[in-house]
Amino acid sequence: MSAAILLLVSAKLQAQHQHAANEPAMAAARTSVAPTIDGRDDDAAWRAAPLLRDFRTFAPVEGHEPRFRTEARITYDDRMLYVLVRAFDPDPSAIERRLARRDTFDPTADQVLLFLDPYHDRRSGYEFIVTSAGVKQDAALANDDGEDFSWDGVWDAAARVDSLGWVAEFAIPFGQLRFTDRSAPTFGVMIGRWVGRTGERASTPQYSRARSGVVSQFGDLTGIRDLAAAPGLEMIPYALERSHNIEQRARLANEMSLGGDVRWTPRPTLTLGLTLNPDFGEVEADPALLNLTGVEVRQNERRPFFLEGAGLFARPLAGDGVDQLFYSRRIGRRPSLMDSFGAPDSPGESTILGAARMTARLAPATSLAVLGAESAAEWGATRPTGGRYLIEPSARFGVASVQHDFRAGRSGLGLMLTHVNHDVADSIVAAALPSSADAVALSTRHQTADGAYQASAWVVGSDVRGGTGAIERLQLLPVHAFQQPGGGEQFDSTRTRLAGTDASVLFEKLSGVLRLDASYRRTSPGFDVNELGFLQRAGLQVVSSTVKAKFTSPGSFAGLHYRSAEALAGFTGIWSAATGRPEDRSPLLHALVELPNLAVVHLMTSAQTAASYCTIRCTRGGPALLSAPARFAMAEFTGDPRAVVVPHLLLTRTRGQQRRVEAQADAAWRIRSNLKLSLAAYASNGDDAAAFYQRFGDARRDTAWYAVARLQDYTRSLTPRLDYTLTQTLTLQWYAQAYVSRGTYSDVRRINDAGGRDESQRFAAIADSSIVAHPNGLDYKQFRSNAVLRWEYRPGSSLVVVWSQGRDMDEATPGTIGVWPGQDLRDLFTRAPHNTVAVKLSYWLAR
Repeated sequence: MSAAILLLVSAKLQAQHQHAANEPAMAAARTSVAPTIDGRDDDAAWRAAPLLRDFRTFAPVEGHEPRFRTEARITYDDRMLYVLVRAFDPDPSAIERRLARRDTFDPTADQVLLFLDPYHDRRSGYEFIVTSAGVKQDAALANDDGEDFSWDGVWDAAARVDSLGWVAEFAIPFGQLRFTDRSAPTFGVMIGRWVGRTGERASTPQYSRARSGVVSQFGDLTGIRDLAAAPGLEMIPYALERSHNIEQRARLANEMSLGGDVRWTPRPTLTLGLTLNPDFGEVEADPALLNLTGVEVRQNERRPFFLEGAGLFARPLAGDGVDQLFYSRRIGRRPSLMDSFGAPDSPGESTILGAARMTARLAPATSLAVLGAESAAEWGATRPTGGRYLIEPSARFGVASVQHDFRAGRSGLGLMLTHVNHDVADSIVAAALPSSADAVALSTRHQTADGAYQASAWVVGSDVRGGTGAIERLQLLPVHAFQQPGGGEQFDSTRTRLAGTDASVLFEKLSGVLRLDASYRRTSPGFDVNELGFLQRAGLQVVSSTVKAKFTSPGSFAGLHYRSAEALAGFTGIWSAATGRPEDRSPLLHALVELPNLAVVHLMTSAQTAASYCTIRCTRGGPALLSAPARFAMAEFTGDPRAVVVPHLLLTRTRGQQRRVEAQADAAWRIRSNLKLSLAAYASNGDDAAAFYQRFGDARRDTAWYAVARLQDYTRSLTPRLDYTLTQTLTLQWYAQAYVSRGTYSDVRRINDAGGRDESQRFAAIADSSIVAHPNGLDYKQFRSNAVLRWEYRPGSSLVVVWSQGRDMDEATPGTIGVWPGQDLRDLFTRAPHNTVAVKLSYWLAR
């Protein structure tokens, strides 16, 4: 119903939309002799190109004449678009020139930014950046303001500091861009400049931080005519040699593999991508984590193939962006039965045989994206009867997204489908994993003509099918917890299907000083997308609203001067969708201030104002436990990013049934312009008066009972990083983390009356001395490191050398822990490590 209302409103306001008249048109001049990309502005092609001078500031203040003058020129030939920016500076010696690896974001560097919208849809495009040291960054743009820096185009740039300031030159192959008209295209365009030491930022046309979106604020680039056909085929084959030890020092395994990526563009509106036997050895390891909540923790995607174009498949299921319809980490995941039947030589991730991606522009305002992948079966320990256990079946994954925009991108409709199919012929696998999982999502959004207000809505349906054992297991997982007494959903051991829906509506004010949002979401108990998506909890309804004051220009308040600032007040309420039982009702206050020296102060506090019921974290699907109100506070400080040493401090405190203090202190030290070292130390002390301890009996029977205990836990970690840029194309990166987490249980009690108002009612003593006399504990230690030497010996081609190491200890008899666990780390390093060394050579070809 909400989608229909939005469409009616959209149709009514269609005629009201006009493109902002103050966004200037820029003209490109054709050249017969291409300029040399060397950071100089003395080529004849530049002298013949029109001069652009209308740069205006957008930070720290908006609409002013820039302190330093900036000029730009645009020219092109059959195959390339060339852009030159002359950045005048009265003190060239003060220009920030810092070498770094490609795509390293440095807000304090002097840099020039080129934005292009080749489809001219005011929703998508590309971003190209070059710093005064010649460091390149690039990104794909989506949804008006989304940036995907995993996209690496093949383009050229040069920068040079001279007596007038510095010069940036860009050479962008038209073959790297996607557009429909090669005879007389009109591109969206914006050119920006950042001055590192002053923090001033200017652009043409002028960008406004008070307005929503980025691409919709571009100007028009005209004058391009009669372009030649672009190369339609790109290939990046690779060869890999890897050695690693199995069972620590016992055996050494060597393997060589071949694979590669292929990108084919048969026409400008259609791109096909394929990866065969992809390798992700140079990807940084996930940070260590001991999860005691019962709710899955989402890890960031770090693999290049799945990062590229991720914005095309981004479909958040909630405003915080945690729940997603498509979570690419499911492809190539850790084998599902590793803990039960794994062997020392079993892989930590499922092997991806291949993956393919297609993107197409079906019409000027309609786009299609499709991704498919297949993973191999993985094997574990030897069966008593011979052969090996299957710990992950072969699987096929598919996701498709269609987006149609209208009113120049201010409104849109979306359709997205996901599908997973597991080969469950093995009886053990069939009892644990579903045979198929499908989901379909419909979404719509509508903005007013000025982009100030937006309404959006989406509804998602899911359908998971499999044997009774697999669906029974799914019902018992914390996501659903159908076995929970009084949970409102009946556990059924005969089910072979689980289906449900997730629906949301969101209203926002996106522009101006005062910004608002209000949302409602309801997820049915049977909704599940976790075979290819990410869902923490089903069966909830959530109401959320915020009011925010956002000041994008410098000012002062109570004597405090700021560069920009925001203050927010909000409320979140969470209830059971089946019973209406409250699980959280929390107001929130938040303030963030950027000081004149670019340092940032961030403060936040929230409180669970009324008694609520703790379910998954406290009882893992047992009875909902009444918990007392709680409070949370956070303070964060980040120093001036232009300084040689940039400090960062984060402190949090939680008070209530669960008491916790966390502190993180880290500093980034720029030793030289091309050498950066950072060190982060983290410490957490927790005391939970009623943490989940153990379930006794079968969760599917009414006779099951649950015990809680007091849990005192301590976590310490140390994370150093090193970034050394030898040249613009040769870099060394090293990352390591030592992690120790320990917990001790005491005061073990049985849950008696979970909803009792008094603690003596909620809990009862346990008569069995074998349970309470010697409660177990937690003792987990881990070390991970990753060193990557990367040489881009020609555009798009690279040589990568990787050394990774891991050590693990997991015990249940913890001792004490001090301020810093020196002995624990020494014990960890007495363990023989698991080492992997890999060399990967890739070569970019185009024709």
